Amino acid sequence: MNFNPLRKKYILPVHKLLHKKRDDPMIRRKSLQMKLAIATVVGMIMLLFAAPCFAQTPLKNSGQEDCASCSTNASSLQSLDDTDILNSSISLDLEAPELVSPSGIQKSGKLTYTWKGVSGSQSYCLEVRNDQNNVVIKQCYSALPTKKTYSKTPSKNLASGIYTWSILCKNRGHSQSSDPMEFTICKSLPGKATLVSPKDNIGSKNPIFTWMPLDGGIRYRLTVAKAGSPDTPIFDKIYDVEDVLSNTDQTCSVGPVLSQDLEEAVYYRWWIQTINCMGEGPRSYFKDFRYKTVIPGKPNPLSPSGLISTNSPTFTWTAASAATGYNLEVYIRNKSPADDFILVDEGWFDASKVTKGYRCSGSLGSLPDDDSVYFWRVQASNDGGIEGPWSSWRYFETVCAFKPGKNAKKARMG
Repeated sequence: MNFNPLRKKYILPVHKLLHKKRDDPMIRRKSLQMKLAIATVVGMIMLLFAAPCFAQTPLKNSGQEDCASCSTNASSLQSLDDTDILNSSISLDLEAPELVSPSGIQKSGKLTYTWKGVSGSQSYCLEVRNDQNNVVIKQCYSALPTKKTYSKTPSKNLASGIYTWSILCKNRGHSQSSDPMEFTICKSLPGKATLVSPKDNIGSKNPIFTWMPLDGGIRYRLTVAKAGSPDTPIFDKIYDVEDVLSNTDQTCSVGPVLSQDLEEAVYYRWWIQTINCMGEGPRSYFKDFRYKTVIPGKPNPLSPSGLISTNSPTFTWTAASAATGYNLEVYIRNKSPADDFILVDEGWFDASKVTKGYRCSGSLGSLPDDDSVYFWRVQASNDGGIEGPWSSWRYFETVCAFKPGKNAKKARMG
């Protein structure tokens, strides 16, 4: 035993002091209580990990439950993200949205679109189409669970015309579209129509009246009268735009049965008045015509002529009097017998579409053979089925663009 002279106490060695504490009954009791507490916590944690096994697999009366599959199922559930869980859950059957407005006649191109909300929808898409079925507005909006009516005003200002709009509601891969609703925008009275034909001399007692269309969802009034008494029409009728408009040619045309036959050599006058939801617009400028059994004039072929470097030439000729159409033919010379020609291409052209001033032009596309000698001619006809004389022949030859001449074909084939 060591003696400390300062404190005048005996100091035991450390190993003896520790052995004395371990022998203390109070310390042993506290140590046992700590071990029991730790064991209790460990047991509760093990029960928590075993809970999914009992929740997913029914207990059996005999034998011990195998939890290997339980662990697999638990891990697969943990790897499933929110999207997969929602998509694999019960899907909602969406109802079609109910449209409220706009419909009918509208005097502004900037409109507010209103519809009733659909239970379960997460988003709505607004789509507006014009009378050509082209989409002019398409915007999507988020849905609000408690909102029952939606109103949206796109920034685009629509032009006058006929439109349809619809709403598509969506929910996680599911969608439902409304029935379309139609409206017509009329901002002002329509303008004047531009007349095309008939004009001057015609060869038919039943002419086709043709004019250019205007935007605005309008109707057209056709009026025909003798030029000497324009206030006493022999024909007057209103047509809806869909009954006269050709989307292919982008023209309006109609062939009505007139109330009386056209008198030969008597001038008649016709015009178009446009109408929309705002009222009647102005009359067009008139055109005069007369029925006359005249033979169309003889056109003169101009080009192509001589050597050319394309097999898709544009044919040009002079306009013929009293012509409403042209027939064009292209030939090659037959080598046996030498004087015969073989027709290789032909086409018909509307005079009103190919005539500019005193010249006409049109194309037949690609010719059937390169490096060949061709001969072509043109003939005028009128709407009464009367054909004029054929023009004179015009010669041309197609050659290689990089090496023109008689040996061009050999040079290319090499």
